[in-house]
Amino acid sequence: MFHNYFFLKRLAQALNDQIGGFALGECFSQNKDELILGFYSKDKQFYIKANLAPQVSLLQITPEFKRAKKNSVDLFSGLLDSKVESVKPFQYDRSFQIIFENTQSLVFKMHGSRSNILLSENDQVINCFRKSLQNDLDIIPTSLNKPAPDKEHFIEVDGEPGKFLPALGKEVKNWLATQQYWDMSLEEKWTMMSNLLSKLESNPVTINNLDTPPTLTLLENPNADLVQLNDPIAAANEFYLTFTREYYLNSSKSKMIRELDAKIHKTENYLKKSRLKLKEVENQRSYEEMANVIMANLHAFRPETTELELFDFYLNQPLKVKIKHGTSPQKHAENLYRKSKNQKIEVQKLEDNIQNRQNQLSDLKHQKEIVASKADFKGIKELQKSSPKKKADTNQPYHSIIKGSHEILIGKNARGNDELTTRIAKKNDLWLHAKDVAGSHVIIKRHGNTKIPSDILEFAAELAGWFSKRKTDSLCPVIYTERKYVRKIKGAPAGMVKVDKENVIIVTPKNHLN
Repeated sequence: MFHNYFFLKRLAQALNDQIGGFALGECFSQNKDELILGFYSKDKQFYIKANLAPQVSLLQITPEFKRAKKNSVDLFSGLLDSKVESVKPFQYDRSFQIIFENTQSLVFKMHGSRSNILLSENDQVINCFRKSLQNDLDIIPTSLNKPAPDKEHFIEVDGEPGKFLPALGKEVKNWLATQQYWDMSLEEKWTMMSNLLSKLESNPVTINNLDTPPTLTLLENPNADLVQLNDPIAAANEFYLTFTREYYLNSSKSKMIRELDAKIHKTENYLKKSRLKLKEVENQRSYEEMANVIMANLHAFRPETTELELFDFYLNQPLKVKIKHGTSPQKHAENLYRKSKNQKIEVQKLEDNIQNRQNQLSDLKHQKEIVASKADFKGIKELQKSSPKKKADTNQPYHSIIKGSHEILIGKNARGNDELTTRIAKKNDLWLHAKDVAGSHVIIKRHGNTKIPSDILEFAAELAGWFSKRKTDSLCPVIYTERKYVRKIKGAPAGMVKVDKENVIIVTPKNHLN
């Protein structure tokens, strides 16, 4: 109920008593959506700190304020040294104004998420603090005044609170419902409404810190543990501190937990896929065993043999062996031994990745428990400061990302592309680049001569599309070939190469580094 006529009316009256006759000495902003007004007299000073963020919109009144040395900008400079004539509320609206002796005024339009401070002269808005609310420039300040509520209007709107007095807000409407307001006759409703308006003029201000976020209300509350104040300035300050403390604590905790949950979910998905992949690889027939069976039966092969059934002494069953025409059984076995070596490397990498990600998952869950246990904003701030920040890898000319058992490298710039392609990539690694536009060179590291799986190829192509001039296209053609078909032209600028043999894949550009 902070953005309520009845509270703002009291606050305006209290401000009038405090700063009437004071001059505006400072008007500046040092944070987005925050304006600080400093008033002074011969021996006193007084500050109003207006936090007008859409989620908050609060006022704090203090005798002292320390201005930051940096990132501070002066505003409404034409008002400086102008004396305050009075502070007045707009009738039955969630607004008040500080009127200066030079015919200008500052209008505090406390309209929830659209709160703003307007500079007015001769009943015309000439400037505003939150520039995003451009329609505020068309406001005629005196039009903010609303007619005083009376019984005739109450009967005309059939006792509907929102139509009778919009400034009451949802809180009062909800409270009326608890009093069986809707079951009453129109005359009974008027009696209850009249009594309510009288109480809103005189009830103490209650700050309910049991709500999330905390609330400020002028309605009666039987809970003796809640803070109750009669001074509107003290109430505004207490509510400012309570709300921001609880609001920022909960919002910061929620943000950190959301980020950790996202990382946990991503890590769990990675582990699930990696374990399935590991199971798939481990369940594959061992290439080494197949090669051993062939080598043990070399005597059974003839020069023209392309298919032969041998006895598999590992599984005690027949093994059908197919050999390319013109390839010797020894060469075929050699290829199988090489595949076996790569198979073991893939298993080892998968096991290492699974172990590393499992450790990460445990750390993330532990971090989440720590964040959830923090009960004060200071503790959350300390956690934020101690959280490891992502550091740009300035030592490497490329970004690196692991997908399955493959490492993918992305050049950071022209020189990085040069080094990646000409010095780091091996001849059998796969090279990718967005077709016909400038972009990063992308390398898929290959294990021997094993075929790059289609999902790895597509993943890397999406990266090549993203790190190119085609990143905003819905579809991007990406060329790919083995590194040995890419050569540097003598005297060409860094990153420029000639491709002698290429294939093309069409993908949607995606940034998988985030």
